[in-house]
Amino acid sequence: MSIWVVVAIAAAIVVWWWLQRRRIVSEGGVATLRSGDADIARAIAKAREDFHFFAARLANPEPGDESFAVKVGIEHEGNSEHLWLTDVRIDGEAIEGEIGNDPSWVPLKLGDRWRGTMAQLSDWVYISHGRMQGNFTLRAMLPRMPKAQREQARALLEERWDTRELVHRPWPRDAPMPGEPLPDDVSTGDSVLMDAVSAHLDAQLGKGAHVFHELVSPSAHIDLYPHPANATRPFHVVATTGAAEKALQLPPGSDADSWIELVLLLPPSWPLDNKSWKDERHYWPFRWLKRVARYHYETGRWLGPGHLLLHGDPPAPIDASTRCDAVLLAPPAALPPAFERVALPDGRSVRLLALYFLTPEERTALEAQGYEEFVRTSSAQRLSVAG
Repeated sequence: MSIWVVVAIAAAIVVWWWLQRRRIVSEGGVATLRSGDADIARAIAKAREDFHFFAARLANPEPGDESFAVKVGIEHEGNSEHLWLTDVRIDGEAIEGEIGNDPSWVPLKLGDRWRGTMAQLSDWVYISHGRMQGNFTLRAMLPRMPKAQREQARALLEERWDTRELVHRPWPRDAPMPGEPLPDDVSTGDSVLMDAVSAHLDAQLGKGAHVFHELVSPSAHIDLYPHPANATRPFHVVATTGAAEKALQLPPGSDADSWIELVLLLPPSWPLDNKSWKDERHYWPFRWLKRVARYHYETGRWLGPGHLLLHGDPPAPIDASTRCDAVLLAPPAALPPAFERVALPDGRSVRLLALYFLTPEERTALEAQGYEEFVRTSSAQRLSVAG
């Protein structure tokens, strides 16, 4: 994808900022920032802190990397205008590139060559396998955007360009779905839920090393808790918090679980570090873990054991590196029964369900046999994400 396309899309997303706020923090050009804008200041600080990742990939691009650009602040007559640069060159503390959008204040034009210093850096971006990396100022603006622009920005930041809609097949197949999509307000997290699930995971699996926190969380704050394989458990466990911030919208009289969180059971060879997750071949299971965790917020449809989510209709492989085209929700049978439920201090009973990625052959067998028979007779409880 051309960097000009990326800049143009980003510019369209944030036009509202100038019109609604009468100040501009624009992906398409000028960014006249008030000194008290703490969110943007933190975003710029984060971009500078992580710039070494950008510089390393720019120097040695990996397959799937494209559209490298940096944003810089250029002073003119007392104003600071933040502009994107393409065709980037880095030489020590110097940054050079072509102006990638039309300036509003500085005496430059689109396509002009500009050279400055690292002190002027305010952001960076590149595309890896269709997923936008960096662009911290755009992330900081998400909570303030109207829904339509926020959804478009989320697609740039969190989804692959070719990601299809999820097709939901509940179990039983005729299970009613009475709910409605929930408001997509930005969530800062549910501390009661996070503390209880984290303590439960540590008690059941051993102390976790770290948590992967979301930067911006529309609808729900979905964090990931990895617990690496060990001598007594020859597989990784990665769990969510956030799906249970709000209850599932169940049919009247249903005995299904109102609150769920999700887990992945992964082979011990699967990388669990942030650097490896920059590669979509390693990240796609975690993208789906988050996507399914948000599903009931975005659709109003409830989820439970036996529910199947397909990658489009007809289904397509979830990623180029796998044949899997669907995911099945089922109890994590490879873990002890005590693992499956978490009692929260506020009275919520949260059920932990596993995601099992299915190949077309396994999905066909599931649909032919039905959920209970498939689980009883097949490899549904296997540890596999790479069909």
